[in-house]
Amino acid sequence: PVPPLLSPGTGEEDAIILYHNKKSLPNDKKLAYSAEYDDGKGIPMTDPETATENCDSMNVVFIGNPGNTRQCTAIIGNFESYHIQRWMRANDKGIDPSLPLEHKSRGIASNGRSNFYAPPFNNQYTKKHWSMLRTFLENVDSVLDELKPILKKVSRNNSVVILTCNHGQSALLVNFACSATRRGFDLGNILVFPSDLETKELAEGLGLTTYYDEKNMGPLPSGEARRYGDKTFKAMMYAKVLCVLYPLLLDYDVLFQDVDIVWYKNPMTFFHNETSDAFKFDVIFQHDGSNSVRYAPYSANSGFYYVRANKKTQYLFTSLLYHSDLILTWDSHQQALVQLLAEHSSLFGLNVKVYNRDTSMFPGGWQFHRKHSFMKELVKGKTDSYIFHMSWTENKDNKLLFLRQLGEWYVNDACVGTTVHEILGGESSSVGVAPLVEPCCAIEPLFSCHYRDKPSKLPCKTSPPIDTNGKSFW
Repeated sequence: PVPPLLSPGTGEEDAIILYHNKKSLPNDKKLAYSAEYDDGKGIPMTDPETATENCDSMNVVFIGNPGNTRQCTAIIGNFESYHIQRWMRANDKGIDPSLPLEHKSRGIASNGRSNFYAPPFNNQYTKKHWSMLRTFLENVDSVLDELKPILKKVSRNNSVVILTCNHGQSALLVNFACSATRRGFDLGNILVFPSDLETKELAEGLGLTTYYDEKNMGPLPSGEARRYGDKTFKAMMYAKVLCVLYPLLLDYDVLFQDVDIVWYKNPMTFFHNETSDAFKFDVIFQHDGSNSVRYAPYSANSGFYYVRANKKTQYLFTSLLYHSDLILTWDSHQQALVQLLAEHSSLFGLNVKVYNRDTSMFPGGWQFHRKHSFMKELVKGKTDSYIFHMSWTENKDNKLLFLRQLGEWYVNDACVGTTVHEILGGESSSVGVAPLVEPCCAIEPLFSCHYRDKPSKLPCKTSPPIDTNGKSFW
């Protein structure tokens, strides 16, 4: 499993191979001689197959130089190790060349900030983690028993699309369902894990199947997260762990996606393609877009990924549940998951695939904010994209505005942030087949301009910018 390349075609994907035994050298005598001795011609170059033809095993180390610092790499003979130690001349203010090299966390950035720190025993998060874990352990058997007939009904090819949502984010869930419905997608393969009854009723009113895990998700907040990492955001990350773990424990493959996604093509057709190279991987992720140290080495986006049910992935997400104190402490479900991907890949041979962020198949917020040339092709329908993920956006309000001017908003105003009772009134007690589709789902996308410096379906040159000195998209 190779993390996505930072700069394809620049030579950064080349490798230096050290041979520990003469018998592991290539068969070509000239090449073997050049690899073993200094023939004055420098390090020889060859293809991967030739270079590794006699390697019965090979340790692969990925290195980079974040921040372009004066970094060195030391390879030392010792007991076999599958971890890299990080030594730095640094304190909490950043790099200081006058300091001695000292062993540091791999999460220390060049500015001295620590991205990885152990949860203190006496803080609120450890105790909260224990309490939440106890509730899970006391109820997991009954939850799985209740889920069995539901998953049997909604699964296709032994797989299911999973979403979770609270009422604060429900407008985005409604938009996903409306846009998918108006594009003619079958929603029968989708299971929503609402964290409150209002969202459960909305999802079912749109024809979606739901499972309300009241004991584990009922205590979670129903309001919207105002920013990345706030209390509501962190609480909902726990729901994202459980809703993936449950189907995996029942041996179903899972496509998990956030609610701020729209489909152009059914992504399940991609993940079910047995002729694709991706079919051999245990977990497949959209690239986050950020190559920061906190998401190294994979930069996996935890808002859109596919998991094949097997003992490796079942234990991966069980481990993520056991590490929910890190999720609370680090303000990020994604950050904890990426570190477990790296560890489980090394320890258990978990096969991890993260698509390069330049791929057109699964674009998201990085393309929206950074790759305007790609976004112009997207709004013209000239890409082979399966989905668009409105990630890299501070809160729901901005996501809604961005989706509107992108031409991907299908929710009538009367159904934004409301309940089934408010939408249908006294008729809410009479259950029909997807009774919310007609009053809530616009036939055509509802377009409006908001910011001239962000991608839009049509020119928005007279709108204000949202970014300082932001230039017009068109």
